[in-house]
Amino acid sequence: MDEIKIGTCYEKKFFVNEEDTALALGSGGEAVLATPRLVAWMENTAFEGSDLTLSEENTTVGVQINLKHMAASPVGMEIKVKVTLMSQEKRALNFKIEAWDRIEKIGEATHQRVIVDKSRFMKKAMKKIKENL
Repeated sequence: MDEIKIGTCYEKKFFVNEEDTALALGSGGEAVLATPRLVAWMENTAFEGSDLTLSEENTTVGVQINLKHMAASPVGMEIKVKVTLMSQEKRALNFKIEAWDRIEKIGEATHQRVIVDKSRFMKKAMKKIKENL
């Protein structure tokens, strides 16, 4: 079983582009960072951070996120996302995530990812197609 050291942090930077806005994604009427895009960036950062330490046959999948999007960020703004592993319970990894633009903290979340065997996971997913043709 892969284990990641509790307290491990990983950071990643993103830039808000037109396609990242609430207006573009249909989640709101303004040209500011969309909440769905912030969720995706948070998940991506947790995925990439945890994937660095896993064996090649394993990966993680997101199963839960609880997000508070606290402030708007306009197009052109740099966003920094930081994930911290708070605990691991068998295959479940529990993260605290924070996001800032250049001015202020814009979001915080808790996120859970589960370590899975890549081939077994995909075999189970593809079985759905085979059984429903």
